[in-house]
Amino acid sequence: MNFDTFQGYFRAFRLDEVKIIGKDVMLDGECLHVVGIGRKKECDNGGTVLYVLEQQPAWKNGSMDRGHQTKRESMLETEGADKSNKALCISEIKIGGHCFALQGGSMGGLVHADYAQAYLFFQQMVENGWCIPETSPFYRLDWECMCLAELRLKEEDKMLPELSGEIEQLTIHRTSRNYILQIPVRLEQGKTAELKFSLEEGGEEIRCYINQIGMSEPLREQREHFEDAQYREQALQHVSKEEFEEMKKMALDAVERQFPAGMGCFTMEYECTRENLSPQFYAAEELDRVPEPLVSRVVGGSTGVASIFLIGGKPEQETGPHGLRNRCTLIQHAVPVGTKVMEAELFMVIETIPEKVYYLN
Repeated sequence: MNFDTFQGYFRAFRLDEVKIIGKDVMLDGECLHVVGIGRKKECDNGGTVLYVLEQQPAWKNGSMDRGHQTKRESMLETEGADKSNKALCISEIKIGGHCFALQGGSMGGLVHADYAQAYLFFQQMVENGWCIPETSPFYRLDWECMCLAELRLKEEDKMLPELSGEIEQLTIHRTSRNYILQIPVRLEQGKTAELKFSLEEGGEEIRCYINQIGMSEPLREQREHFEDAQYREQALQHVSKEEFEEMKKMALDAVERQFPAGMGCFTMEYECTRENLSPQFYAAEELDRVPEPLVSRVVGGSTGVASIFLIGGKPEQETGPHGLRNRCTLIQHAVPVGTKVMEAELFMVIETIPEKVYYLN
């Protein structure tokens, strides 16, 4: 640290105007601390921002280098990360009669940032009357277990209002949550399967019916897509012939690196008894190996790490044999086209959580 660096921090993190809130709120058993509202007039990072503290799990010391982790290890290491970040999902907050609409922002763990940022921020808040009560979970919480969310206000008044009174109402926009399951399933073409699971111990039994298992050939299908006369005609309304051919070459190159000729991936049609759940299936072999980055040529002749993400198509029937919504997915793992059986896992499900309004007083 030198004085030039300090000046940079001071300019970046010093706020022009501050209004303190200093209140804890409990949302479904999780505590957030609403610090206050700050305004910075300088252009690059200017604007009016709501600051919120949230607890996060302590980072594992000496965790394995991500470059040497299997996909399973990598996903398990980040398990629970989606259970936090509630602060980042606040879309509206009402304090002492004032209602503020928020348009998202950013959040970072204090363990990642230079502590100079946290010191300067907390110091200015304390100078303006901020104080965390000793009864608050954040009073003795190590900074390595803490996140600071910065949420930008949609509409900005010329002057920040005095924020006396309690936090009356808080709205969390639609979010999602991951549940790790790791349930083995044997996928065999021409056969069906049924999986049963609960998201929590003693919770509701959920069923996933796998009704149809097939095979997709991404390279062949992508070639047919570019050779389709109607698609070509539509594309040429927006790009030149040379650009179309370049786009075709790059797309086919990317697919071929992951799914060469003669290689395909398993596809599935399934139903789930919970409409707001999205099951995520993986090949067991894919989960237990260290992934290799795919190198692909990009515009200008340079190379870079690239990967393709394939999306399952639309089922022929919207309703499955069990009377539930029929869905399609695929296992993004290359196997010879003639493969009939795959050992896979329902590794996790993603739960969609609707918008929720909390009335706090």
